[in-house]
Amino acid sequence: MISSYRLGDLVLLSLPPNEMNKLLKDYPNSIGSSFIKEKIRNKKSSDIDIITKIVLRNIIQNNTVLPKDISESTVIHLRLGDVVAGNANHEKEKRPFDKNIIKNLLINDTNKKYIIDNCFFAKPSSTNYEECINKSNEYLQSIISELNATHFDSKNADVDLCLAVKAKLFVQGKGYYSKLIVGIRKKLNLPNIEI
Repeated sequence: MISSYRLGDLVLLSLPPNEMNKLLKDYPNSIGSSFIKEKIRNKKSSDIDIITKIVLRNIIQNNTVLPKDISESTVIHLRLGDVVAGNANHEKEKRPFDKNIIKNLLINDTNKKYIIDNCFFAKPSSTNYEECINKSNEYLQSIISELNATHFDSKNADVDLCLAVKAKLFVQGKGYYSKLIVGIRKKLNLPNIEI
């Protein structure tokens, strides 16, 4: 349930070497590991250039697991897990957006809608896991119902990232993972709704 795979933090905040080594060990075939290795080899390219190339390669590799209509769909990132009901200040600051805010942003959007994210808990997360999971599930279901959306439940942050980058439109959630998606999509001149 607790994960060290913080891809947005890795690219946008530069994790310390011990955390990068742990990521390489725990997730050797991930986009994050590819990013670390490529960054070491290619010091002249920007981080966003490096990650964008890696993600584009991964989209091709994961194409069979992505919905066929993704290029004509809207993807919404919800930040779930610790931030929904955690007690720490950093969790409270990242509470998810009210469903009415998201609904109003998409009032004229007629695309099929996919929602990405699952409950995420990092090492510094609050330990009221059951409450966070229950409230996350309630929040997710309310958004699905309100927007007539589908939860794309890949259980894999790399696949979710590929889905979000390939979408016609992306709606940013909270956190660095969502900011990373926006950064990659901007690099590719793809539209986002930033909240």
